[in-house]
Amino acid sequence: MAITLSGVGSVQQQQSVQNASAKVAAVIASIVSGTRSGDVANVSIATQLQSQTSNLKQASSNLAQASSLVQVADGGAAEIQDALQELQKLAQQAQSGTLNADNRAQLDQQFQQIVNTVDQIASGTTFNGQPLLTGDENGNSLTLDNILGTNSGSSDGLDIGTLTSSSLLGGSLNVLSADSAGQALHAISAAINTITSTRANIGSFRQTIDFAAASVESAISNQEAAQSQLSDTDIAEAATQNALADIQKNASIAVEAQTNRLSPALLQLIG
Repeated sequence: MAITLSGVGSVQQQQSVQNASAKVAAVIASIVSGTRSGDVANVSIATQLQSQTSNLKQASSNLAQASSLVQVADGGAAEIQDALQELQKLAQQAQSGTLNADNRAQLDQQFQQIVNTVDQIASGTTFNGQPLLTGDENGNSLTLDNILGTNSGSSDGLDIGTLTSSSLLGGSLNVLSADSAGQALHAISAAINTITSTRANIGSFRQTIDFAAASVESAISNQEAAQSQLSDTDIAEAATQNALADIQKNASIAVEAQTNRLSPALLQLIG
């Protein structure tokens, strides 16, 4: 009977040592992984936050690309604006009554070359192969919804329009006479107003994108902080738990060792 009782006590002490060792191992694993374990509710919420954060990061990436697209569009519009101002100078010069036919022909040659340049700029202003200034594809109509992939019904958007020479100038122009130069000057002035308005809209929409991007980045930061609070290991708490578990383990080992030393003496007394 004494042997049986001693055996049971030994098994209990060994189990206590194993339990304490398991606690130490669990705490160490938590510290190494940096992730809490055992709190199902917190882990579930943290997982949801991680998914939301992933979506927000994709939205941030979309906004960054949209900002780049709008910047490219504005760059192209600025070049067209410069070209129109050059056309305006030539048209004003061609209105002079001191010019002869050869002078006007030379001015008109420059004029037509710059008109062609407007079309080259319009067709060459693209983003990821998508034309932005010719009225093709979807680059001319941007909204926050199609940038973010949402359906909020937001009215914030940008319609760049078509910035080709035919659209801006209303047809074929020349400066071969003072009258035609005057007509050209009128059309060019209207085109410059159109470009100025378009660039203002582009700038306003880019500001909207920047505000949205700042809001998304703030949301990402908040979500990551909340996720970290729920899922990351509290190092100070883990260190305390590790110390306590280590003490329990050492105590259990000491008791086991003491039991092993006392067992022969107890057997002798009982025997």
